Amino acid sequence: MTTFKALFNQMGKKKRRSVYLLALLQLVASTFALWGLFYNGGSSNSDKPIAWFVMVCTFAPLADMAYVVLSAWQNEKEYSSQTWRLVPISSSKFYLANISSAIVNGLYLVLIQIGMGIITFLPAFLSKDVRTNIWEINRALSKEIHAGDFWQKFSDSFPIGEILSAFLAFLLFAILVYSIVTLLNLSSRTITDFLPDKHSKLIRFVIMIILIFIFIVLASNLGSLLNQVRWGDTTNSLIGFAESNVMMALIDIILGSINVWLLKNFHEGK
Repeated sequence: MTTFKALFNQMGKKKRRSVYLLALLQLVASTFALWGLFYNGGSSNSDKPIAWFVMVCTFAPLADMAYVVLSAWQNEKEYSSQTWRLVPISSSKFYLANISSAIVNGLYLVLIQIGMGIITFLPAFLSKDVRTNIWEINRALSKEIHAGDFWQKFSDSFPIGEILSAFLAFLLFAILVYSIVTLLNLSSRTITDFLPDKHSKLIRFVIMIILIFIFIVLASNLGSLLNQVRWGDTTNSLIGFAESNVMMALIDIILGSINVWLLKNFHEGK
């Protein structure tokens, strides 16, 4: 039997290519946009040192969204690949390895983007205004530390519990997105397999539209239901995060169980 770690690493290698490609495209696009900005005289001299940093940050959300689309497409290809499906491992571990490798590589892309942001911000130190502002911020922080109020203000501005809860919510939402895409793909393919081959692509498209409509209706009703059953004082953001995370985790488990069941009993690689 293949171990979960080995399968996770192999799936991660394929998705990592998309990460490097998107990071490179983001850097190239930001560089060309910077060149166009300077060529057309669209920035002042004071803005030039931070212009590359701004361009990299501008293209980051586009690269992230492109990764979600590409990784979701890769996930579905691996579910449908006979080569991958012949790997001796349970359907549940196969499903978890596929989703987790997509999420981990998405976080890796974010780390690369942070690194690019730090590097492209370095030219800003050539600006006297930037150096002056950094020096003033450093002096203000030193005063706060000596006064003994810094850590209290820091914890008030960046509450660790809420930050960790928000990060968990992000992970659970990412799992939800991949789970929904997989559910739509597997369920439509399963239904199509029981229908005549003639016009199968058209039939599958219609089934996908119907399933999406059903999912939107169910999600809307579920959202209304969750608002009715929320407990405790939700004015506390940490409690609100905990409630949302528990609900989203339950939905992820339900959708994941359905997907594993479809993979195990109905869906075969081609």
